[in-house]
Amino acid sequence: MPVFASVGRRRRALRLAGAAVALGALSAALGTAPAHADLPGASPVLTRAPYLTDLTPTSVRVTWATSTRSRQTVKYGPLGNCTANSVTSATLGTTMTVNGVTEYNNSVTVPNLSPDTPYCYRVFTGDATPIDLLGTNFSPSFTTMVPDGSPAPFTFAVLGDWGDTTSNGVNSGALNQDQANVMSRLAASGARFALSTGDVAYPSGSPTNYGDLQQTGVNISAVFAPEYYAVPGQTLPMFSTNGNHGRTATLLSTWPQPAVTAASSGVYSQVSYPSFFGSTPATYPTTYYAFSSGGVRFYVLDASWSDSNVGTADGGNCEGTTHCDIYQVDAAAHWTPASAEYQWLAQDLAAHPGGVKVAAFHFPLRSDDPTEPDDEYLKNNPGSTDTLEQLLHDNGVNLAFNGHSHIYQRNVAPPGGVPSYVTGGAGAKLSSVGGHGCDPTDAYALGWSYSSNVGKRCPSSVPVPAADANVHHFLLVSVLGSTLTVTPTDSLGNPFDVRTYDFTPDSTPPTAPADLTVTRTASTTMKLTWGAALDLTQLAAYDVYRDGTHLATVPDTVDTFSDKTAVCPASYTYEIRARDLAGNSAARSTPVTC
Repeated sequence: MPVFASVGRRRRALRLAGAAVALGALSAALGTAPAHADLPGASPVLTRAPYLTDLTPTSVRVTWATSTRSRQTVKYGPLGNCTANSVTSATLGTTMTVNGVTEYNNSVTVPNLSPDTPYCYRVFTGDATPIDLLGTNFSPSFTTMVPDGSPAPFTFAVLGDWGDTTSNGVNSGALNQDQANVMSRLAASGARFALSTGDVAYPSGSPTNYGDLQQTGVNISAVFAPEYYAVPGQTLPMFSTNGNHGRTATLLSTWPQPAVTAASSGVYSQVSYPSFFGSTPATYPTTYYAFSSGGVRFYVLDASWSDSNVGTADGGNCEGTTHCDIYQVDAAAHWTPASAEYQWLAQDLAAHPGGVKVAAFHFPLRSDDPTEPDDEYLKNNPGSTDTLEQLLHDNGVNLAFNGHSHIYQRNVAPPGGVPSYVTGGAGAKLSSVGGHGCDPTDAYALGWSYSSNVGKRCPSSVPVPAADANVHHFLLVSVLGSTLTVTPTDSLGNPFDVRTYDFTPDSTPPTAPADLTVTRTASTTMKLTWGAALDLTQLAAYDVYRDGTHLATVPDTVDTFSDKTAVCPASYTYEIRARDLAGNSAARSTPVTC
């Protein structure tokens, strides 16, 4: 082993020994196991702790890294008999270089499991005298997927934009405590699996950015350090997708998903793309696939593109930032009716009518981050056709989870849209919200400005975050039949903006909004107020129309809207349409002269 690697290992061991006491005390207070006190007991041959991907009702994929090369073995079994069975890799580990150190990536599928059943496992070298790589650590456990159609409840997590050594806006290579806390909460969450919304391992998704258990520094070990994903990864299978960072084959080998990709006829491989708007033809990892758990169909999609390959695209449909350029090229590459991904998604949606459907992808449908705004090319705007959101809406997709913007945001859906979340706050440097105003569909958003060191929020009724720790977060989603409860949890363990959705089929419209009144409050401003509508299942939003044209959508908790585009003197007819989660609506209209 190189001298600098040995020094790094000793430095990390001392750091972990000091941190274990503090983390153990925190864990005792929280009633959970220590976040990483067990990792020093692992074999020094283990350079990445085992982590899980590609969960199905009957299998899971285990991946880890070592400092020596051999065919490696996973031993597994029911709880209490963790080495009852074994499976050995068919090939030697794949060579990779982490900060100048040669390591070997090993990945094995564990087969022949029973659905919705807990298992535990250990990993071993394939030497003549096998080494138990977990050493004195407890055997990690996981639970296989709830089979399609089962009524059994389950939970899953959603997170995006993490794997960053930047802490409190400064990238010194020191511990990113907020990210470490998010990972610790994630490990203790009880989630069956996790969905990624893209962008892992900053800045470029290299093996060094992903890192290992030993090495530290600026942009080194931002994912697989003991304080980060080393613990949750052992028990929480990840379903990964693409982002605009880390667009190399490393993404595919780090987060393998062969079983779910094959079962859904998806794509999880390098794909060659032609030129769009003068961009350079290029080969990029492409990631789209689907799977089912219980009564929910999950779509993990590729809505992303490279920052540096946009040709003459100018993002003309968006608000004038460089990110709109990549939105435009992504739409051309992935989301025209002739594109392979669009056609695949349309076919799979048609093959799975009914039930609850959830989608996860990187670029945000709606975002009040002024530097990474709405993706206007994906949204189902008035007059647009054949967009991703229209395809999702028309085929009954109930929720969308996005990343890219390093914020938290919950959005209600406009007519023809899908309720969506931006969850890009798992560890990367945060962004602000509201710099260009707060969109009416923005029900709850949090951001952070490091330039002024203050929290940001949308709308004004949302509490201002006191620290960036209150903005770093992940989502925990509980599924019970057709009901999904989304619980955002910040890095300090505080739940916020908890929302329950009842997606039970419903054909009964809500009542009409009560007592709509319109008053002129300024020369070009008409203020609308109304009384609440009622719905048998769940009210979702109010749609505001003027002379039959949609002006805005506001959350179901809002009972007022100011039209600041009125031109007086004129006669207008305003209409408020109450809409439920199933899309049924009822209207109340008022003619007015200003």
